[in-house]
Amino acid sequence: MGNYLEYKRFEIQESIPEEKVNEIMLKFNSTPGIDKISCVRKSLSVIYNPYEISKKEIVNVLSTIGLTVKKDNKKSFKNRLKKMAEDNKENFGGKRLDCCDMNN
Repeated sequence: MGNYLEYKRFEIQESIPEEKVNEIMLKFNSTPGIDKISCVRKSLSVIYNPYEISKKEIVNVLSTIGLTVKKDNKKSFKNRLKKMAEDNKENFGGKRLDCCDMNN
């Protein structure tokens, strides 16, 4: 397995205070799998090896430090589409709509 690195930007709900930045740097500099980390206002950028540490583990460490990571908008959008599809199936069933049968 080569040195496969990924980049992830975590959006934090609140501004990151200076003392938290120092705590983050201390914690992640000693964490295996973290290659580089940087903090800017309300975001944290991490270059990491996903074979050594996962996104979920990074989020867990941030929450133990007292920071809340915003949800990923792509995931949120997919969840809304999935919910809409479930609601449509519940309301209309699995059959074709009446308007689709008019053209046949």
